[in-house]
Amino acid sequence: MKTIIITGVSNGLGYQLAKKALDAGHRVVGISRSIPDLKIEHIKADLTEEDGLNAIVKTIKEKYSKFDVLINCAGMLSVKPLGKVDYTETLNLFRLNVIAPLFLVSELVEIIKSNEADIVNIGSTVGSKAYEKQAAYGASKWAVRGLNQNLQLEFKNTKCRVIGFNPGGFKSNFFEKATGTENNDWSGWMNPSEIAEFILQILALPKNMEVSDINLNRK
Repeated sequence: MKTIIITGVSNGLGYQLAKKALDAGHRVVGISRSIPDLKIEHIKADLTEEDGLNAIVKTIKEKYSKFDVLINCAGMLSVKPLGKVDYTETLNLFRLNVIAPLFLVSELVEIIKSNEADIVNIGSTVGSKAYEKQAAYGASKWAVRGLNQNLQLEFKNTKCRVIGFNPGGFKSNFFEKATGTENNDWSGWMNPSEIAEFILQILALPKNMEVSDINLNRK
């Protein structure tokens, strides 16, 4: 049994990761603003706020310091054409998508090394391919790829693995939250439950195998 810390567990891929990890017999510590209907241990906090991040770090150090995996899954999508990019929304986008995972890893670095824990940062295929109306979101996910490469260098001489996992479009209210448009056609979109299972399979690989960067595209 592993202890897995997952951000963004209230819905979407984070929820499915927590559910699949529980089904596999792991202990799950979830982080989100809303408490999901799962039998997990939960830290309620806002990952876009400095006070929230500090509270998360403090709680992990005090209650959950013996963890095996940190999955930074919380994320925000912005779909805005140039000329309509909102400053406050973009600031929150970078706080959640980039600053939160960077800060958590930085503040927990000594514990991560001591535990020989793995880090999974959930990015997006947008981090390697440009899309119209997604300049801000794409920039944040390119930043996550850069973060992954830096972390892989920082943890190079340890047993800690840094896994960059970049899925394409999957069934979630992620897009609807960003656009306000209900999607009635999910044909061709990936199943987040299956993506979650794939991530756990990667984590189950021997510790001398690191999947450093993987893009999972819709067929």
